[in-house]
Amino acid sequence: MDMAPDDLDELRGSAQRALEQAIDFSFSCQQDDGHWVAPVSADATFTAQYVMFKHAIPALNLDISGAEAAALRHWLLGDQNAAEGSWGLAPGLPGNLSTTVEAYLALRLLGVPSSNPALQQARRFVLAHGGISRVRFFTRFFLATFGLFPWSAIPQMPAELILMPKWAPLNIYVLSSWARSTLIPILVVRHHEPLYPLPNAQSDPNSGFLDELWLDPTNKEVPFAPPFVDMFHGRDRDVVKLAFTLGDKALAQIGGLKKGPQRRLALRRCIEWLLEHQEETGDWAGFFPPMHGSVWALLLEGFSLEHDVVKRGLEALERLAVNDESGKWLQSTVSPCWDTALMVKALCDAGLGLGGAEAAKGNRHARVTTAVDWVRSLQLLGPQGDWRVYSRNQRPGGWSFEYNNTWYPDVDDTAVVVMMLVTHDPAAVESNAVEMGIEWILGMQNHDGGWGAFDTNNDALWLHKIPFSDMDSLVDPSTSDVTGRMLECFGMLLTHRKGGLRLRPELSQRLHESAQKALAFLFREQTASGAWWGRWGCNYNYGTTNVLRGLPAFCGDKEVARAALRAVLWLEKCQNKDGGWGETLLSYGHPDLAGKGPSTAAHTAWALDALLRFRPASDPALQKGVQWLVSNQVPKTEEKRHWASWPSDLYVGTGFPNVLYLGYPFYHHHFAISALARFLDRTDEPDQDRDLPLLMTRHVVTTLTRHDILLMVLGSRGDIDVFLSIAGKLAKNRHRVRVATHPAHQQLVEAHGFEFYDVGGGPDEFAQKLCGLLSY
Repeated sequence: MDMAPDDLDELRGSAQRALEQAIDFSFSCQQDDGHWVAPVSADATFTAQYVMFKHAIPALNLDISGAEAAALRHWLLGDQNAAEGSWGLAPGLPGNLSTTVEAYLALRLLGVPSSNPALQQARRFVLAHGGISRVRFFTRFFLATFGLFPWSAIPQMPAELILMPKWAPLNIYVLSSWARSTLIPILVVRHHEPLYPLPNAQSDPNSGFLDELWLDPTNKEVPFAPPFVDMFHGRDRDVVKLAFTLGDKALAQIGGLKKGPQRRLALRRCIEWLLEHQEETGDWAGFFPPMHGSVWALLLEGFSLEHDVVKRGLEALERLAVNDESGKWLQSTVSPCWDTALMVKALCDAGLGLGGAEAAKGNRHARVTTAVDWVRSLQLLGPQGDWRVYSRNQRPGGWSFEYNNTWYPDVDDTAVVVMMLVTHDPAAVESNAVEMGIEWILGMQNHDGGWGAFDTNNDALWLHKIPFSDMDSLVDPSTSDVTGRMLECFGMLLTHRKGGLRLRPELSQRLHESAQKALAFLFREQTASGAWWGRWGCNYNYGTTNVLRGLPAFCGDKEVARAALRAVLWLEKCQNKDGGWGETLLSYGHPDLAGKGPSTAAHTAWALDALLRFRPASDPALQKGVQWLVSNQVPKTEEKRHWASWPSDLYVGTGFPNVLYLGYPFYHHHFAISALARFLDRTDEPDQDRDLPLLMTRHVVTTLTRHDILLMVLGSRGDIDVFLSIAGKLAKNRHRVRVATHPAHQQLVEAHGFEFYDVGGGPDEFAQKLCGLLSY
């Protein structure tokens, strides 16, 4: 039942006040030069590895009795899950063995004794989960540098990989950008096999340090791969993995190629690559692992701490550190371009763009314009970029996620910036910045029609069989969430009509052709439930809403409309009883949890912003979602209570599924602004509802006057899900619903509480049953 006019007016008023308070909070967070950035939270491994690094290099002056060590201890202990003594991948998730072991080691290096109650509790967790022998590759690698794992139990990583030509099936450029920039310095470290002293001045595997975390401390030669017999014909049967493992064993037998004449050349090429890829500011690739690993590799190769590249690298590493009331901790990355582009787009959605209804209020419009100029200045037009290796004839034009990352622009940031520019100023559709950004995105499309993030056709999934790949993150294939964002951007540009400005006809044609390939990819990727998986955000909610925002411009095609309807019905079904939407990060390992979890502002905003493109603002479910956003907004300061945002304690960003999750505080803020603004726009202009692509389905459901409804569903494919959702809406409107369909669907139909009629058999039999049903 729709809201009464008075109730709708009240909700509109509440939504408008919430929007204004959120906008005020946005400006309170803006940096002096116009941009936005919030600390990116992650798990304890980055802080733990920072501690290990500073302990290993005495000249870095980590005094365990000093203020820095105290701040690091305070943060690590505060991040522990007090209930079970573990450290997890994100708030609210179960403990993670490898993360717990790394945090435990860091605290021991910081002077916390094993008898400390927090570490005693952590020890019990580690032993209950199989002990230290079951940690992931990277944890094993870091432990080996302190003699806590024998190097012989670490996979071989020959530096000669850097020498492989670009046309070879295995070379550094078939790896994803993040794997490549992390692996190259690690090749150097693996060559040197350093052993750093522990607090008791020992680096002997038999010293007893951390033995309390082993189930059997007398046997530390733990293999990193399953037994050969299992990979050949057992439960872990995998011929490719077996071949890689045999190759690793063969390399180990000959000393890992360390004595070969090519090793010095390989190490020199690794160092040359690192020096070439270092930013002027000292950064590498914009995130912690390559920054940490590159400085480490340079030191092992004889560079001094006073060398300019090392000094700049250490400064870049320190810029990732945060000192706050919780202590000192390390970010995995920084997100200024991403944060700013999304914040500006949200503010423009709320009317603060050029010509917007809110643009004249105070100096807010000028502050938005300053932010737009800041983002525009970050467009990467120089000669750098690993993406050029397999896209030599393509012009540059992308944007990257961080402050200083000229080598790795990504299509996701680029599409958001393009939409931000056009939302802020419709005339930007004809600008060089937009055209070059779109040209670059088009050139990054993969053969399968989708997009990855940083590279083209980076989809050699067989690389995950390499012994040191236990994170399934060595490549950057097409994903639905990124592809959906590209379609959203294309749809905005193709339907742009403001001021008579539009794209060049030939560029519009290219966008149409590219979109058709992208849609074909998305049809293949849509799950049986109607949802899409999310690579970079949690999870099916994020993937599905990203795609849905990209489909309205193309819903004239029946196949697109059908795919959209299935996704809309799935998303509507996922709404929580409190009116919000949420999804647990556990859905990455357990797809049955897709779309399920406590409501968050980000998930709710994603759902509302997507559904408002297909459903009218008068839809009761959507109004309930808006009410959730209004009711769950909280003041951010005591003195300025008109500043307000939403809780951001739950992580909804994804680095690597099942391995790394990220907390982007502004996700729960700017997406909510966009959702509230879209709702208010829809209620301001209800005539827009006539153009909604899937309104007819809802119209049919809400205008049927007969009490008894018979749904006849022919075919035994996945179409039944759509009809069951429609049946559910009919039942909510107090219709008696019966479903006549193939017997394969009987259990599913009855599980949903509907009467089932079997229409199996030939045409004559079906006709007889149909006549019987109609006369019933």
